[in-house]
Amino acid sequence: MLHNPQRLPLVINIGLMAMQASVQSHLDKKSPILVNEDYSLADDLWDSVRAAVIDLAEMDHQSGFYPKVSPLLFEFGLLQEYWKIRDHLDPKHPAYQWC
Repeated sequence: MLHNPQRLPLVINIGLMAMQASVQSHLDKKSPILVNEDYSLADDLWDSVRAAVIDLAEMDHQSGFYPKVSPLLFEFGLLQEYWKIRDHLDPKHPAYQWC
């Protein structure tokens, strides 16, 4: 089954943003004095990652693409969130054996 050609760039972008958010979270923990309680760059970056995961799930749903594995999403702990979104978009699909 073919998938949307825009999927790979989106997955790569999710990986890049997730890595930036992870590094920023680490830096925030290392230097808590520099972190504002009302605003955190890491929180903004993670929000952007979540928005991109939603876009990916919607794109895959529209094209009928069901990936069996996604190492990048798994690596950053986003795979479960992806499948929750997919379940919301397509509740009639049978249980995913590979999750």
